[in-house]
Amino acid sequence: MHQSELNHNEMIHSYLNELRRYLVRLAPHEAQEVIREIESHLFDVMDQQTAAGQTADVAAILSGFGNARQLAALYVAHIEEGAPPPLGFRAIQSVKKSVTASLYFAMAVFGFSMAFALLFVAGAKFLLPESVGVWSTPHGNSIVVGFVSVPPMATPEVMGWWIVPVATALAIGVALLTRKVLSVLKQHM
Repeated sequence: MHQSELNHNEMIHSYLNELRRYLVRLAPHEAQEVIREIESHLFDVMDQQTAAGQTADVAAILSGFGNARQLAALYVAHIEEGAPPPLGFRAIQSVKKSVTASLYFAMAVFGFSMAFALLFVAGAKFLLPESVGVWSTPHGNSIVVGFVSVPPMATPEVMGWWIVPVATALAIGVALLTRKVLSVLKQHM
């Protein structure tokens, strides 16, 4: 181990021990759970900094957690009195927000694209009735869904015009589900 790694380990050990001292009001298993949570957050941020090609700044990360006594008081209040959980982890909160924002936009693009694609299939059935549909192979081993330039030979279309209301209903369902998921994600941003 390098000297800097030893110093980082000493700083982490010292902070966690100080935090443990202030958590004595909690049951031992509850205090240990808090220590594990803080330790996990700490190492997650360090790993993210290292993965980004930066040197893990343990002092800055620990200062982001705040004073050990205050952090312990927030956890004790949360566990014993039902107060809101501590939110003061600036480093963790910024990572959480960026991940949630990325997930939000990815979900929006994916969900609404799927809904649009389903509506497109429903509308295309009116324009190209012989080329849009669902076909099953003669022995039922596989199905073909979508647009085809030449419909599969000797295979009847499975859904016929039913593809229009089914695709429309699925599009509406996917769009509503996407909106619901986005509203939940937005609450966490």
